[in-house]
Amino acid sequence: MDELTGALQKYFGFEDFLDHQKQVIGKILDGEDLCVVMPTGAGKSLCYQLPVLVRPGYALVVSPLIALMYDQVTALRKRGIPAAFINSSITFNEQIRAADAAARGEIKLLYVAPERLQTDFFSRFISATPPEMLIVDEAHCISEWGHDFRPSYRRIGEVAANTGIRQVCAFTATATPVVCRDIRNQLQRENMQLLVAGFRRPNLAFKVTECDGGKEAKLKALRQILKDGNKPTLIYAATRQAVDELSALPGVTGYHAGMSMEARNAAQEYFMNDPAPVLAATNAFGMGIDRPDVRRVIHYQLSGSLEAYYQEAGRAGRDGESAECILLYNYADSFIHKFLIEMNNPPPAVIRAVYRELFCRTQKMAQAGEIEVTAGQLKEDIPGAKSDGQISAALGILEKLGFIRRSAKKSGVGYLRFTGDPERLKILHQEEKTQRSRFIHRVIGHYGRSVIREFEVSIDTLAGIAGLNGDQIKRVLNALNGDCLEWQTGFSGRAVELTDPALPMPELDDRELSAHLEYELSRLNDMMNYARSHRCRQVELIEYFGENSDSWQCGCCDHCAGSARETEISGASERDIRIVLRGVDLLNGRVGIGKLGQILAGSRSASIIAGNWHHNACFGSLRHLKSATVEKLLRQLSDAGYLERTDRNGYLCIKISASGRRKLQTEK
Repeated sequence: MDELTGALQKYFGFEDFLDHQKQVIGKILDGEDLCVVMPTGAGKSLCYQLPVLVRPGYALVVSPLIALMYDQVTALRKRGIPAAFINSSITFNEQIRAADAAARGEIKLLYVAPERLQTDFFSRFISATPPEMLIVDEAHCISEWGHDFRPSYRRIGEVAANTGIRQVCAFTATATPVVCRDIRNQLQRENMQLLVAGFRRPNLAFKVTECDGGKEAKLKALRQILKDGNKPTLIYAATRQAVDELSALPGVTGYHAGMSMEARNAAQEYFMNDPAPVLAATNAFGMGIDRPDVRRVIHYQLSGSLEAYYQEAGRAGRDGESAECILLYNYADSFIHKFLIEMNNPPPAVIRAVYRELFCRTQKMAQAGEIEVTAGQLKEDIPGAKSDGQISAALGILEKLGFIRRSAKKSGVGYLRFTGDPERLKILHQEEKTQRSRFIHRVIGHYGRSVIREFEVSIDTLAGIAGLNGDQIKRVLNALNGDCLEWQTGFSGRAVELTDPALPMPELDDRELSAHLEYELSRLNDMMNYARSHRCRQVELIEYFGENSDSWQCGCCDHCAGSARETEISGASERDIRIVLRGVDLLNGRVGIGKLGQILAGSRSASIIAGNWHHNACFGSLRHLKSATVEKLLRQLSDAGYLERTDRNGYLCIKISASGRRKLQTEK
């Protein structure tokens, strides 16, 4: 460890390791396969970067986002650490040079997009020169139960097995036990050791403020919070509309993906450089933002899951100093998330109809190949489809199941041709006094005389060549169209191809699709249970991610600090309490609080009937109460210590505790 500490100081300039880093690094150096779950800000990247630097060979790091790869490689190079990336943003020759440098030992960390692993060139490269270690960053993308599933991640395990890579380690900031189990399964490393650590953040004071009066109550609570001194503050909202409304408040700046690039860049610069910025943003803001002294993260609306909430809230207090994480809670916030979950999990009939339409379009083509069709165009021919988003979700499911392939997304693509003499135009505009002149001079200078023939090009590519942003390029093209050039917008989206053009209808597992919908709803329910819990906020969070809380309490959340109500069991008779305890005991830790409340209240919802829970002996034993009332009683009994959470195949369920059993046995 003395040698490692020296390497830590040499390469990264740190005097000592953060909590848990030594443990992870030690196991990696021992050659173990690891699945590491550490929250954002806990230093997980260093856990795999440092071992690579102190032993021979190079590491292959699979990362999902080009921007993230660029930021990581740039930061490593600034520290003098040899690193490179291979993705679609660089030419094929540049990719070859990066691979050759890794083979010669000149590169220690080679970052790649998952799609690269399937190319013939890269497959030959890693077969001939396998890395000492394969790192899967953002590993939750492997799992269909994760929050950002990517089909391209699915074949990583197969690639590792076929190319003889000895050690595989997966890293993620947001993975529940069920996601971790799927990660190990997909990587074909069933013996991969799971390490969950770093979720305790004693410097963060988690608080929930109930706002029963809707928007006005929230705005009043927010204004009150912002009165408490000027300090770096990040406010997360669920929709662009909400961000626009919040940015109308005095002293609040907005950020969302619908704004122009110039406006987004200005907002980001403001947040990073102002001594006490207040920024309202959607979750589009955050990736690559590394300001350590954020003193408040406020969630204006409920997050869709505890994974998303913790990742966003965890951007507070990365410097180790005290910070607040405040959730403004209103039950109605859950409605938008339920709507989005239903849109992202379309009925099997819609999925089959989407495939059938693609099959019919393929049959009409002269030969099988890619179909350029948007979700909006497909929706017109799909009965029962509710939105373009639901069609996009159906395409994603078909791709995940292997029935279709989708190409890389084309955004702002069109067809360009200059109608004037290129040489004359280039000379006329060589001084580049206007945006139009800069565009003409630089684009012709880049492509030469070939611009007289129509060619396909994207807005982003033209922006890079001309040194303008996307909005400026669009304005220039509109102004010049029909004058010295012709511009025609092309297909924007992802082309689709059937993997088996002769298959008229795919085989779908309706129960699996239903289970995925239930899982998404259960994650939302966990988020709501957190908001309504009376336990230590951080204990709720760290147990959700699978870290053992032991008897630890944060000491600074709204409950630990004493501002919350004392735990009490009110509004229920002793008879009802005993019925609940007997029901929980009978079900033996097989369901969570939400479903348990439905069973005891006698609900005949589709999920209860489908699971045959209406035949259970305790079904309807509290039918004189509403499901919400029974669920409230269950939470009170849990807070009082009579019930406890248990992990059942990756799902957090409820079972009776030792004190609950004693109460059940002794009460008359």
